[in-house]
Amino acid sequence: MRKFWIEFHKISGLIILIPLLLQSISGSIIVFDHAIDEWLNSDILLTNDEAGSSPAPISEVMSAAKTALPDTSYVSSLRKPRHENTVFMAYVEMQNQSPYYGKRMEVLINPYTAEVTAVREWGHYFTSFVYLLHFTLLLDEYGALFLGFLAMLILVNVIIGVYLGWPKSKAAWDWLLARKHRKTPVIGKLRRWHILTGLISLPVFVILILTGISMIFHDQTEAIFDRPQPPKLVVDNDPAQTIAIDSWLPSVKTHWPDAEWMRIGQPTTASPAATITIRKANDPRKTGGSSMLWLHPQTNQVLAEQNYDKLNVRQKTVFWLFPLHSGEALHMPGRLLVFICGLLTTILTIAGGWLWYKRKFRPKRRIT
Repeated sequence: MRKFWIEFHKISGLIILIPLLLQSISGSIIVFDHAIDEWLNSDILLTNDEAGSSPAPISEVMSAAKTALPDTSYVSSLRKPRHENTVFMAYVEMQNQSPYYGKRMEVLINPYTAEVTAVREWGHYFTSFVYLLHFTLLLDEYGALFLGFLAMLILVNVIIGVYLGWPKSKAAWDWLLARKHRKTPVIGKLRRWHILTGLISLPVFVILILTGISMIFHDQTEAIFDRPQPPKLVVDNDPAQTIAIDSWLPSVKTHWPDAEWMRIGQPTTASPAATITIRKANDPRKTGGSSMLWLHPQTNQVLAEQNYDKLNVRQKTVFWLFPLHSGEALHMPGRLLVFICGLLTTILTIAGGWLWYKRKFRPKRRIT
């Protein structure tokens, strides 16, 4: 039976070799995607305004996002600057006649002057391209599905690998940890590195696989964990009254004084309320937020809320999946763990592939 599992581990390992290598490298990169993006594109992402400058009104920022491109339908998400020296990032939906219709367009806006610093398409700059590669292999939803089923195969392969590689004696542990300085052939060294990196990265790697699968099959995941759905609201607007964008955030602060807003969604025909995404102190989603408020766009009245603190354990779990996958749930130590796991997985993959190659094509001994 062990021989069968060795062959299964070998064959399945060859199947997942290239995709896993791409996933591990791209995953390590996007752990620090924002920092890398700011380093590569500092001219459009970082501001030179002096500390203490007054921020521009949100209404001006929203207006700049709405008018940056012709035929813009609405601002689907205005994201708060990550820190005081970077820009707002607005995602806009385009009208049918626009050449950008169906594309994910980003408008970058200076938070102090409300000036547009750049407009770019998500997926066409480095870090977003790496994201796209990581989640879809550049094959849209079919690539995402392929990765989902491939991740299941990887999980099985990992379990079998642990079964085959776990040292069962003190001598095996001594060999694995190279406690005795003996001359080891290349094949032995590759096998040692393959097993050692696999066991070291195992806990984090399994979490990354499971959370990755859950995000690819997000509909099924949300059903299993009973994720709260956006409310269906009917909003009666007064045609004679203006939309009070600058009053939205003060209303949020009044409702939840200790919360921090992260994203604003403009009212639309399908969703007529202003949508504010909130981050609270105990929120695992540090860059996004798990709580939400829906406001009347004219009166600023709170129409509905999604309070992370009041969710049950089952519902809260779904909001931990992406933060665990990216490492942000544990702040910088979590990101470093994911980054290191990606590097170890790269070594694991290369060592495994090289080990197979060496064994498959090693010279045959001549019988004299």
